[in-house]
Amino acid sequence: MLRFLLEPGRKGGWWGIVFVLVLLVGASMVSLPTAAEPGQRIDDFYSAHRQIIIWQQVVGALSLLPFVAFVAAINHRMHVSGRQPSRWLIPAAVLVLAAELGTNLVPLAIALGSRPSADLSHTLTLVEDFSDSALFAAIALFVQAASTGETSWMRALAAAVGLISLARAIGSPLGLAALDVVAPVAFIGFVLLLSIRTLGGLGPARRMETSNP
Repeated sequence: MLRFLLEPGRKGGWWGIVFVLVLLVGASMVSLPTAAEPGQRIDDFYSAHRQIIIWQQVVGALSLLPFVAFVAAINHRMHVSGRQPSRWLIPAAVLVLAAELGTNLVPLAIALGSRPSADLSHTLTLVEDFSDSALFAAIALFVQAASTGETSWMRALAAAVGLISLARAIGSPLGLAALDVVAPVAFIGFVLLLSIRTLGGLGPARRMETSNP
């Protein structure tokens, strides 16, 4: 099974599906407080849910493994289809990796700390909120790069997902929670669709090749 997944080409689309599944598992574990909550409430929440928070961050970090494999599959797909890969694909993926690690490490620091003060818990939560905003800004760049050379409707979808993610990145620190659910769902939907298209070998360049004997 592992050899099947690691083979280049269409099968790389499975990594996108694995990535989404791991994300959903992590998201279903617990919803962390934001800096909008007072420090004492944040401290009490971490004390009451310490173990599940630690496991959630471990799962979040592990989700980066299939993400890296999926990015490699996208890059490979662009090369074999004759498309010029976006020069922003790898840098955007690195930014997503760095920001995701930031959202994992800060909650871990709070959960593993020996009863940090309420003020420190609130400050670290504020750092985590900004890391989360950075993550969605990186996602906005990533979806644009990943849709390079795709069909016009896929590029339009990527633009919409990118705008939603960017709005989430800007609005969240300002206390606007309207896109807190919509932006992650939009990103997951985009990854799933791109995974399915990769598995099916669908793409503009491929259609041109199959239409010309």
